[in-house]
Amino acid sequence: MNLRTLICPYDPELINGLSNREIGVRVDSASLVSRAAEMVRNSGNRLLCVILDSTQPVEAVPWEDAWKGIPILLTAPAAGEFRKLVHKLPLLKTLNLKIYLSATDENIRDARILSSLGVSCVLRIEAGAVDWEALTDLMTYALCARAPHAPIDPFDYIARKYDAREHLKWGGVYLEDAEKYFHLDKEKNVALSAKEALARQFIGRLDEIEKAEPEEIAQRADAWSRNFTGNSPCATCEGFKICMGSFRPEDGKTEGCKAFFSETIETLGELYAQKDRAGKERVWQL
Repeated sequence: MNLRTLICPYDPELINGLSNREIGVRVDSASLVSRAAEMVRNSGNRLLCVILDSTQPVEAVPWEDAWKGIPILLTAPAAGEFRKLVHKLPLLKTLNLKIYLSATDENIRDARILSSLGVSCVLRIEAGAVDWEALTDLMTYALCARAPHAPIDPFDYIARKYDAREHLKWGGVYLEDAEKYFHLDKEKNVALSAKEALARQFIGRLDEIEKAEPEEIAQRADAWSRNFTGNSPCATCEGFKICMGSFRPEDGKTEGCKAFFSETIETLGELYAQKDRAGKERVWQL
């Protein structure tokens, strides 16, 4: 079977018990970032990234020069006060860093500011109370702005991977893809997302699953196809190729997500058309 990338807590016994795997290691303290990266690299495994789960805003994280060269995914509740953060930008821009924020109104605004300052962001979009208009504005900025700015995911990922002939799964932006990632606890129990691992919703132990893959994994990977049974409004949505029915709110009101994903596809189509036109040779030019 395909060996998944493992997302696991910083635990020396656990990591040293693995071999030749790609690992994303989670820490809950900035003081452990360098130690965790070094440990994974010395364990005979490959480091995907260090995931620093911070309860503090970005501006309050004690950033270190020693983090240079370490791929870091910082999950934080908010950016914080930019008047404080701006003094840390010279260091942040030298790091191999992505800042992970939930798509609140404040974070949608701050992701744009961080990107304009050269700091890459990942916005967590989930079904529910999302300001789809604000998210559409951010998508347009992320994909179309000509002024230099850092990537904003999931828009950058979607733009790089989108193929008009295919459906696009982009849960991997959040390290959540049943075909690519397993989330472990210290006992090697496997969950299919960080949220499920935290809730101890496991599907089995790593060694057992890799001997005989449970049906639940295939069901999770193919969950999008259920939108074609019954009367799901997602089945006829123009944006389904990149939404895959994952963002339909519980109240069934799909106007916001439908408009957002449809406009994203239109924007991508226009961008690709522009690139195609720019690539064609002109008759002559001075």
